[in-house]
Amino acid sequence: MNNKNILKLIKGQLSSEEEREVVDWLFNNPKKRKQYEILKAKYVAKNLRESKNTTSIFIANKKRNLKNTYKYAAVLIVILTSSILTWHVLNNDLANNNTSTIVSNSLILITTQRAEKKEIILEDSTKVVLNSNSVLSYPKHFSGDTREVTIKGEAFFEVTKNEKKPFIVTTDNGMKIKVLGTSFNIKSYSEDKNIETTLVTGKVKVIEENKNTVVELSPSQKATYIKKEDKMIVEKVNTKNFTSWKEGKLIYNDTPMRQVIKDLERSYNLKFNVTSKEILDYKYKGEFDNLNIYQILALFEVSSPITYSIQGDIIKLTKIKG
Repeated sequence: MNNKNILKLIKGQLSSEEEREVVDWLFNNPKKRKQYEILKAKYVAKNLRESKNTTSIFIANKKRNLKNTYKYAAVLIVILTSSILTWHVLNNDLANNNTSTIVSNSLILITTQRAEKKEIILEDSTKVVLNSNSVLSYPKHFSGDTREVTIKGEAFFEVTKNEKKPFIVTTDNGMKIKVLGTSFNIKSYSEDKNIETTLVTGKVKVIEENKNTVVELSPSQKATYIKKEDKMIVEKVNTKNFTSWKEGKLIYNDTPMRQVIKDLERSYNLKFNVTSKEILDYKYKGEFDNLNIYQILALFEVSSPITYSIQGDIIKLTKIKG
């Protein structure tokens, strides 16, 4: 795979099978997704310039040939409208970090950066809220007997019910979640130790493909797949603790500090330097309700044996002795 493949994807010059291969490649290569964003922006800008040049030509022709005034006026309206829309979309995408949306003939790949969330409505009206530092891949049109999407990172799904076409979410870690119509949260970051599926309403089947292990969840249950041990644990939970990130809240109940730190790094686009393993293993309990990072650090000092210092763009956490 190289930049030629990316350009062909942008220009719509690939077959459906080739599109899938390139999108899957981009799905697992963040650096290549960045290259896509740059190439896409250049391609749109080039088309915009060409549209403007064409507009100028038609204006000149219009002056020389009054008989075609109405015809050229109609063409000008189409071209100018197209140029304005292209410019508007390009600038909005750049301003809102939406250049990470890849649209091919049959597949769509949407990514979020750190400290960014996106809401997506699929063709079947299924609603997806994509958390920070995540990737979602799905077809423009659901064909066949299933509705299949792929997730890397975290997302909350509200699936439109369709008994004839089950909705299947695949993670990049060999897990599948199969539903008909329900709402649930998936957390599947490649760097995390676990994959979590939390069911809010309806029913889901969580499938671990390596051993073909199938677990059916009921509302308020969470299935945790422990990668290192290759096993699944099901427990009853308060779903609010695992879905409130959509409203900007982070809730923890005896959660290892290593997980809290990872969540904060993704949500606030920052980096921690932890000076001791004891801090990483410390079980934290608390709620961050749309707080800024300084308020969160102040809470750490009040509610845990941890102090902090800021060195440039890195936050250093140190265990309080005593």
